[in-house]
Amino acid sequence: MKKSIRIRLGSAIGLVKLGGINYEKGKTSHIASSSRRKRRRILRKGINEKLVFASSLPNDIVEEIFLRLPVKAQIRLKSLSKQWRWTIESRSFEERHLKIAKRSHLDYPKVMVISEEYPLKGSKGKLPRPDTDIGFSTICLESASVLSSTVITFPQGYLHWIYASESCDGLFCIHSVRTLAIYVVNPATRWLRQLPPARFQISMLKLNPTPETWTFVKSVCYIAFVKAIDYKLVWMYNSDASSPNEELTTSEVFDFRANTWRYFTCTPRYRLFCDQAPTSANGSIYWFTEPYYGEIKVVALDIHTEKFRVLPKINPAIASSDPNHIDMCTLDNDLCMSKREGDTMIQHIWRLKSSEDSWEKIYTIDLLSCSSSLSEFRDGFNWTQKDLVEPSTPVAICKNKKILLSHRYARNLIKYDPQAKSLCLFFQRPLCRRYVSYFQSLITHV
Repeated sequence: MKKSIRIRLGSAIGLVKLGGINYEKGKTSHIASSSRRKRRRILRKGINEKLVFASSLPNDIVEEIFLRLPVKAQIRLKSLSKQWRWTIESRSFEERHLKIAKRSHLDYPKVMVISEEYPLKGSKGKLPRPDTDIGFSTICLESASVLSSTVITFPQGYLHWIYASESCDGLFCIHSVRTLAIYVVNPATRWLRQLPPARFQISMLKLNPTPETWTFVKSVCYIAFVKAIDYKLVWMYNSDASSPNEELTTSEVFDFRANTWRYFTCTPRYRLFCDQAPTSANGSIYWFTEPYYGEIKVVALDIHTEKFRVLPKINPAIASSDPNHIDMCTLDNDLCMSKREGDTMIQHIWRLKSSEDSWEKIYTIDLLSCSSSLSEFRDGFNWTQKDLVEPSTPVAICKNKKILLSHRYARNLIKYDPQAKSLCLFFQRPLCRRYVSYFQSLITHV
């Protein structure tokens, strides 16, 4: 019985290759001289034989096989059977697949590269394109190889103002502050959903930014995409400074079930540092504030209770810094903050413990002492520039403790070895908008 199951299991797994011509090498790889009609007949026969083998398996075994296949293979399988389509598209299957994908991500971490593609294709004269192509490439952390790549055309134009959220269960929010374009997208399945504009986006269309209003515009560039029981988009930004009687910040949250935006009724009495993206970890979203009496604070929003708080203990080195010299990110699901020293250009990275009462230093990055040259990084950005105050942004930690770094002014991703103090080019993509930790999912029920 076990032998029979193994044979049938192998036949079912063979369905992964149905989309390619090598699914049955003896019949398809060497029939170039055959007619197209004969080739299609052989292909149909092979598919039918494999379907008979796979369909004779118990449903629970078939599901266990499907759960461990790549998303691309699962999409192909849906077209072969109504029963399989129903199984793969069910909410329970999506959730089970998501749990496996999260566990796999711990052992085989990946990075998503989000980039603007073909920005001038189809444009006429000085008129911008009516739509936007955005590329999504999944990169293996250990080999830097491209595991999957796709280009999705968004119906609305972004006018080159493309912002991407962090990944939430394999989903991204792609948005613009200059247009009403805002979408949630799953790159693995190519599913996307257009959302109604936030209230500030509607008002932003009436605002032609000037140097005086640029600070306000910058403070609304970043959105947080999180999941409590349901998925949420949270947009917090500084209120108009010309209205002293209003709140210092405004917060909007998108309700996916009601398909509408709503305001938070109570927001913190601090203005945000407008040039820093929010970061989510440990069930909260975090923002840096502007310095108050020489001290920077961290505002946190509990995504379950929707209540704001000020982080009780912030690292003194961060609190007393120039906000342009610090950064915030998530590494291995932990909140991390970093600071680049203005004189030595050494960057320190601290991790917040789950109790939120202490910090531990996990990395010290000395780019000036690296034995690498600028010629390695072909986008012209100098990672070891002595007067560069903005720190690099940690993206992910490799198994060998090497760390991947990005920078707001660079288009490439580099790998830093803290032991050898060496720097090497990891990946490069023109018009890249963001590098972010990522794993594939089937989630579309949002």
